[in-house]
Amino acid sequence: MPASVKDVAARAGVSASTVSNYLNHPHVLSERTRERVRNAVAELGFVPNESARQLRAGAGRTIALILLDAWLPYFSELSRGVEDVTREAGWSLFFSNSNRDAAQEQRNIDMFEAHRAQGILIYPLGDVLGRLEGLADKGIRSVVIGPEQPSSSVGSVAFDDRGGGRLAGEHLIGIGRRRIAFLGDPRTVSQSADRLAGLRDAAPDARIDVIATDGLTIDAGLLAAERIIAAPASERPDAVFAANDMLAIGAQTALLRAGIAVPGDIAIVGFDDVDQARQALVPLTTIRQPGYEIGRAAASALLRLLEAPSTPAAPVTPFAAELVVRASTVG
Repeated sequence: MPASVKDVAARAGVSASTVSNYLNHPHVLSERTRERVRNAVAELGFVPNESARQLRAGAGRTIALILLDAWLPYFSELSRGVEDVTREAGWSLFFSNSNRDAAQEQRNIDMFEAHRAQGILIYPLGDVLGRLEGLADKGIRSVVIGPEQPSSSVGSVAFDDRGGGRLAGEHLIGIGRRRIAFLGDPRTVSQSADRLAGLRDAAPDARIDVIATDGLTIDAGLLAAERIIAAPASERPDAVFAANDMLAIGAQTALLRAGIAVPGDIAIVGFDDVDQARQALVPLTTIRQPGYEIGRAAASALLRLLEAPSTPAAPVTPFAAELVVRASTVG
């Protein structure tokens, strides 16, 4: 069993309250007493229970990060930005994954409320604003990453998903494509729906077919492309816009295996600009979404709310979309 405060006290020949002072207020102890406790801690390999200490003090320094799909490369970059900021500020950070499941997303929020997290960062599946406003009434502040939230108690760090979809559509129309397949899950993920809406804004006269995917992975992109490959050549789209780069890379792989030229027969645009996009066999044109910078901005916005609890939340200026053109559309 791990050593306890009582074990340390017995080894050092002092009271438990003296060990507590050593951990929290060492300046009130003499150097001789500190040395005795320090030696006992080292001999027993004692590790303080930080969670218990924070609960007794009535104020923890714990932030929760709830991600839409933690296994996607984009969320690795976003998490790294969050972690860098919280670590520098001395906060503990805990991660959880909703896995594109609305019920799991709610369970994750419940879990962090029960564990008394001081703040929550969330990249949501859908609308969680009402729930987060209720937590704000209990003193738990939140920042939503992705969709902008018009709330005085919940912060938001937004990315212009619809604008990104518009840029993708304008680019494809500009290179002469008129039959566009959209790959994604707009029925369940609001960000995918916004990207599709932007595509439709830019290409009102184009034929847009939505191929719904079960997930945002390379495997999901491979499966979606099989539907394109199965169609007669005359009925296939001449472009694909995928809701993220993983879908786009999967689709590209399947098309190339089937002997369909990219971009000669079908141009492809992804979304996010993860490292794999420029490393693809045909480097991928994509919409850049700066995950690391967004993660840093979101963590900084939450820390501001935690440092000034009575301050109303103010949305951070949305991050603008950027088109990155590579060989998958221009050869």
